[in-house]
Amino acid sequence: MRRPVVILGLTIFLVGGGQALPASSAQQKGGITFSPVADAYVTSAARRRNFGRARVLKAQSSPLARSYLRFKVSGVDAPVQFATLRVFARSGSRLAVRATGTRWSERGITFANAPAAGGVVGRSGRFRRGWVSLDVSRLVKGNGTLNLALTGSATLASRESGSRPRLIVGAVPPTLIAAGDIAYCGTPWDEATAALVAKIPGTVAALGDLAYENGTAAEFAACYQPSWGKFKARTRPTPGNHDYGNQGPGGYFGYWGAVAGNPAQGWYSYDLGGWHVVSLNSNCIFIGGCGPGSPQEAWLRADLAAHPSRCTLAYWHHPRFSGGLITGEADMTYLWQALYDSNADLVLVGHAHNYQRFAPQDALGTLDPARGMREFVVGTGGNPF
Repeated sequence: MRRPVVILGLTIFLVGGGQALPASSAQQKGGITFSPVADAYVTSAARRRNFGRARVLKAQSSPLARSYLRFKVSGVDAPVQFATLRVFARSGSRLAVRATGTRWSERGITFANAPAAGGVVGRSGRFRRGWVSLDVSRLVKGNGTLNLALTGSATLASRESGSRPRLIVGAVPPTLIAAGDIAYCGTPWDEATAALVAKIPGTVAALGDLAYENGTAAEFAACYQPSWGKFKARTRPTPGNHDYGNQGPGGYFGYWGAVAGNPAQGWYSYDLGGWHVVSLNSNCIFIGGCGPGSPQEAWLRADLAAHPSRCTLAYWHHPRFSGGLITGEADMTYLWQALYDSNADLVLVGHAHNYQRFAPQDALGTLDPARGMREFVVGTGGNPF
């Protein structure tokens, strides 16, 4: 089964866990609502008069009148799914919404200087009174300023009234699908977990030990490629000890190419929606260590300083904390500390072939609900151990 976890606008599917937890995101369900920062109407009956303070907006054909609205969209950190303009009609029958230019101000616009209205991008159905919805998804691709013109036949409530216009923007949070310890030729379990991943769009975090036993090019081709290799184009990997194997990491880096980072290092970072994501290499003995002042620790601190993101997630292979047969790796203490010092939020790891979830902790394992990072062990990609 899959275990989804929704944290601060990022949907995370941890492949292989128990029950499915429901997503809960106001942005995902109903969208973000914006009020206009400016609105006004203009009319050919008063070509040089400004109606920016009026409590109504008008659209009519004789005398000609049209309305202008401006919205500033911000805080949208995922692909826009829909955008809807909602206006309250005091009277009327139909409306059309059009794109328009930016060179107007609420207190300065008149019929004589108003920018031209572009082609129709959305139309209402027929109405008399009440809330009217118009689809403006074609015009809203993300954050920025949106300028609209309304034409047709209607008297509407302006932003100076109690029923001001609204722009509702819906965006689906980005998705990260994570698991490690994946493909072993001759067993069916990586095909089973791959069938789960195939149903979930989003970025795949492959948490190391991807092709058993030794991560050779032949094992990546014969074992990993037929199952999880189907998602190669959307996968951001991290290496495990089996990916170094007994022949070095050439098979791993040869399979992934540039997406896996510098072959002498194996660490890198990227942004996913509003999150900064860091992929680290926990095979410390092969990369100059993971302690203070090591190349990776120095890079990590510089990377975090350069990306003061509101939310930060890191993943690697060997867990800092783990219960059972496989215990935590003290080598990862200083990398955990660097993340902790920068207020990172979440850590995903593999290596232990099971699922574990820890309370927020500092680098020494002390409970810290205020600043600690929560670690998930997700060694459930397919190899049963």
